[in-house]
Formats: sequence, structure tokens, C-alpha cells
Amino acid sequence: MKIDIHTHTKKTKQGDAATREIDAKTFHEIVSSTEVKILAITNHNVFDLGQFDEFVATVGSDFQIWPGVELDILEEDRRGHLIVIVAPGHAKSFSEKVKSASEGMTPDNFSISIDDVISNFDSFNPLYIAHYKQKKPDLTDKDIEKIISHTAFKNRVLKEATNAISAGIFLSHGHSSIYGSDVANWKKYQAYSEGLPDLRLPVESFEQFCLLLNKDSSAINTLLDKKQPEKIKIKPFKDDPAFSLTVYDDINVFFGAKGTGKSDILEAIAKYYAKKGISASRYESGSGLSKLNDIFDLNGKKLKIDLKDYEIAYCNKEIDFARKSHEVNITSLSKYRQFFSESLTNKKANKIKIKDFKKDNLQALERALNEVEGVYKNFMAFLNYIATEDPVKKLVDSKKLESLIDNIQEIIEDLNLDRSGKFNSYRTSYLFNNLIDKIKKEISRKTGTPEKPSDTGFKSYALNRIELEKSVNTIIENTNKKIEIDDLYVGNLDEKGDLYCKTEIIFQNGSISDGNFSPLSNVNKTPQKEFSKKLKEIQSSVYSSMLFERITELNAIEGIETIPSILELLIFKKYFSINDKKYAPSTGESSMIMLHKELTEEKDVYILDEPEKSLGNEYINNVILPLIKEKAKAKKKVFIATHDANIAVRTLPYNSIYRYHGKDGYLTFIGNPFTNNLVNLVDDGHQIDWKEISMRTLEGGIEAFGERGLIYGYV
Repeated sequence: MKIDIHTHTKKTKQGDAATREIDAKTFHEIVSSTEVKILAITNHNVFDLGQFDEFVATVGSDFQIWPGVELDILEEDRRGHLIVIVAPGHAKSFSEKVKSASEGMTPDNFSISIDDVISNFDSFNPLYIAHYKQKKPDLTDKDIEKIISHTAFKNRVLKEATNAISAGIFLSHGHSSIYGSDVANWKKYQAYSEGLPDLRLPVESFEQFCLLLNKDSSAINTLLDKKQPEKIKIKPFKDDPAFSLTVYDDINVFFGAKGTGKSDILEAIAKYYAKKGISASRYESGSGLSKLNDIFDLNGKKLKIDLKDYEIAYCNKEIDFARKSHEVNITSLSKYRQFFSESLTNKKANKIKIKDFKKDNLQALERALNEVEGVYKNFMAFLNYIATEDPVKKLVDSKKLESLIDNIQEIIEDLNLDRSGKFNSYRTSYLFNNLIDKIKKEISRKTGTPEKPSDTGFKSYALNRIELEKSVNTIIENTNKKIEIDDLYVGNLDEKGDLYCKTEIIFQNGSISDGNFSPLSNVNKTPQKEFSKKLKEIQSSVYSSMLFERITELNAIEGIETIPSILELLIFKKYFSINDKKYAPSTGESSMIMLHKELTEEKDVYILDEPEKSLGNEYINNVILPLIKEKAKAKKKVFIATHDANIAVRTLPYNSIYRYHGKDGYLTFIGNPFTNNLVNLVDDGHQIDWKEISMRTLEGGIEAFGERGLIYGYV
């Protein structure tokens, strides 16, 4: 929620830019596109009640508009500008007073003294905002002191700076300060608005804003309570009793000297929420690099691959077949000569005609069976998909889907019958062939005559080598396929760019010697490499006399038994990269990434223990603080123990818990920057100044107060 106390909606003076003119509709559209929720209209020496009323009616409840005017002050021949802002309820009477004060003069020649400003406008209980220092034309310290001494509302006199840094410097030196856009071109207002002050408390009215300026505790507590405070009871220290803390679904900061138990309190808070079933763990900065490597599994300990996901076959059968292959011998002519030279004298043997039957072609029958099996399985998988998947049921007409299921079931029944028939044919022929072999052997054994060769063996010899060639080709074809792995986004390293974790997984083809690759499975590199080399040699020797010598060499590889499938041929490497180039993040950069990752995870409770460790102020300010503020806006509970003023001060926490160790032992003070008080947890009468303690205790305290800009609560 942002506030803009200085805007222009009209060109009233000759020196004003025409781009300050804006109509109600455009005004509404532009401001609604920003985070500005309070805006004061402060045209030069003019308050246009008609325009104000039109703007208020157009805007409705989308954001607040306060009436105001920017006056030309003439004091002892010195000129300066003073903004006067009043509550919307005074708009009509305020308009009349501006008109009467400037009667007879134009916006270009009008000027007014400080005394006349007070006499004309003090009755409206206004805000006075004086141009100061670099904000020209400026009023002097003497002029501002005069306003303070004459007005009845001394806490409502502010000094307008030019920007956040100037306002922060004024504030750190005890000046109440604020700044606005002083918009000169409404087309650029969105850009102006990004640098405007944030209101950490949800201010609902002009009057409430003024109460906050006075550090009114009841008004502040009313707004704090809108964040739904929760009272938690924890016991972080063994020897001390449990105590209660009021925490907010916003930013809760713990600060104090080292060794005052902040980490113990965070750990106790984590346990408190864990017992309630709420995910909460204490994030501790410092070991970023090792944690980063573990989370992204740089060693690949958790890396698992299912080859089916990439349409790659495991090739278990093919590897087993290749390893067990042996030569099928051709029937020698001597066996035929021996058979025909002997006369078969056994009459019973002559009668057994089955011995002369020709064997069935089992390979053809097996191919036919496998073909119908494949079609059957695919239809079954498709039926299962359309019958069980919710998206199908949602997207496909139910009657059409039922009809399709019926048709597929009929096809499956037909395929199943065909499948059964082909299986029976295959098994019958298999048994028949075995029967022929058995009978021949028995006849030969009992008669003492040689068996008649079943065939010449040429076909079996050729088919064996063809089958081996097919198996080896299938293995090599599958190992030539690529495995595409998505790069994982790790985090942002500010100006260096986005860091990714890259994973490369490939098959060892026998020629890869990159030492950065490691086996994915529990297998050594040597058998992987030798297996792939030897497989290629077998592929080129399928029809040579060296084939089975190569297979013998394959089986002789030490560790060959650890490669039952091509999964064991996979090798991988994982590394971090920026712009596709390998990059090794430093310890500090790893801490940046880990903290960024912690804050981008979706949780209800975030517990950060000294998140600033190993991080530069620039990264904390540019990346981490915006993330912490986003969590607060989303009503998440954020607990932070810190020594860094940029975190403890610039976040403007709803809760500040200060831990102190002195002669009286350990003390705990609770408060916030809005009241500027810290109250002893066990003694309400013991109070200390939040700003003073923060500046004295936190690292970079004075600088943070000087450079933080105006985030409301310090004015």
C-alpha cells in the first residue's frame, strides 16, 4: 500500500506542464494500475471542488483521495512552497477558504505568509508539508520552526524530500519527512509510483493517518490487530520457564547481541508449529554450497531413469541371447552316408513312420504368435486408458465412448481367440518336433543304427546368425537414442543471471573418455566401455568366421554379469550452468540461491536464522527484502533472527523482539517501529526506544536508517 501526498491534476500556473491535466476516468485507470491507495490532490494555489467531487465519485472505494493545495509562501522576501492537506470531510469548506484567501489574485501572482496560512487553515486540523532542502523552492528551518510554533498540530508538520534516500537521511537526523510524486506527466505515473513511500499499516482514513503520526498506540494496535495476531507459548530454554509471544501473520523480527538465544527461540517456534501439523523448519544460512549440491543431487545418488519413459527398450533378452549364442552346425555328409549305408533290419522300427516326418517351422509360428500378442496388448492398454482416465470421461460424449468401448471389447475377444489358436499351434508343433527327436534317438539307441538327419542344418545355421544380428542391432539402435532431460532452474545470481542445474545422460558407446561422466548404475566404467566396444565388433563379424570368438571375448569381460540390460550402460554428469556454460557457484552465491529457494517455496510459516550470512547488502535489498515483503502481503508468518539493520529496519516488522543480556540476566522486549517502543515481556513499566536500540545494536543501523527511504512508521 503506497501513499502519494503531492499530485497535480490541473495546469494552474503558466509554468505548469500541460501533461498535468487529467480527466476523472483516466485518473482512475492510471492510479488503479499502481499500488497507490492514498493520494492527495495538491494543485498550485487552487483547489477545484468540482473536479475533486467528480474524481471521488469515479474512484469510489478503490482508493482514497484527500483534498489539498500547494501554496506559494512569501516570508521575509523568501519564497517557498507549502502543501496543506485536509480530511475529505472538509473539502467544501476548505475550497471556500482557498478561494477567499486568494481572492483578487491569479495562481501565478498569489502568495501567502505563514501567519495567514495558520489563521486560514489551522482550524481544519491539516497536514503541513514543506518543501525542504533540495526540494525547490524550499522553506528554511526558520520558516518550518515558525509553522511548528504557531500551529496547534505540531506533529503534523513534515518536510518534503525529493526521494526516498533524502527522506531517509532527514529521518535519521530527527526530521519528520515524507515525499510525493509531484507528477508532471500522468503518462509516466506508473513509473513514478514505484518509488513512493509504503504504508506498512493499512491506513483507512486521513484521521487515522494523523493518529499514526502521533504514534498513537491505540490506533496502531487497532491496525496491528487486523493482521489476526496469534499468542503462542514456547519454552526455548531448559532452565527458564515457558513464555508467551504475540506473533503476526506478517514479519516478526528477533534481534540482539550474539549468544542471547535467538536461534533457540526460532527452534522452539518451529517445534510449536510442527506439533500443530504446520510445515515449519528453521532455515539456517551458512552451509549453502553443500546444501545446494545435496538438494540438486549433483552426485546423482537419487538419479533414477525408466527407459520406457524415453521409448527405449531395456534389451534384456537381446543381451542374454547374444551372450549365450553358439554356432549351429551344418549336418555333415558323412551322417547321410552312414545312415544310408546301414540297412534297417528292425521290423518294428520300420513300422514307426513318425520318425520320417518333417519338423514344423517353429520360427514362423512364433512370429505369428508374437504379432497377435502385440496387437492384443495394445488394444488392452487403450481400453484401460479410455475406461479409467478422468479427462477422457470429461471430454468425450458418454454414448460415443460406450459404443467405442463395446467395439474394442469385441475386437479384443476376436484377438484373444486368434491368440489362443496361434499359441496352441505353436505349442503343438513344439511338442511334435520334440517327439520326432525323442523317437529317433530311441530307435537309434535300441537298434544300434544311426539316426536319419532331420535336415541339412543350413537353415538353422543361417537363422541363428540372422537372429543374433537382429539382437545386436536392436541393442545398438536403442543405445543410439537420446535421453532429453529438462534443465532445472536453481535461482537468480543477480547481474550474473539465472543459474540452472544441467543433467546429461548418455549411453557409453565405447569411445567416451570424459572423466566427468559417471556410471548411473552400480557398474564400473571399464566393463561398460568394453561391452560397447565388443558389441560393435560382434555386429561387424556376424557373417564371419570370427563371430563366436568375439562372443567368447564378450563373455570374458570382467564384470560382464553387471550388465543385464542397456540401463547399465548409462553414464551421466550433473553440473550448474549460466547461459549454457558450466558455472561453479561460490559459498556466498550458494547461500543466495538457498535463501531465494526457501522464500519461493509455498509455506504458511517461514523461519529464517540470520539469512544475511555470506550475502551482500545489495542482494539483500534487491532480492531478499522484496520476497520477505511479498510473504507479509500474502499474510504468511515470517520469523527472522538477524543482526542486519537492512532486514530488521527496512522490513518495518509488525513485531520486533529484542533479546538482551545484562547484569539482571536475559531480558526479552517486544514492540514495533510504529509506536517506537519495546516493552519488557515481564515488566510493562520497563520500556526502551526501538529506534535507539536498533541503531545501536544492529549492524549498519545508522546507515539503514539513513538510506532505507520512507517506509511509513518513522515520520
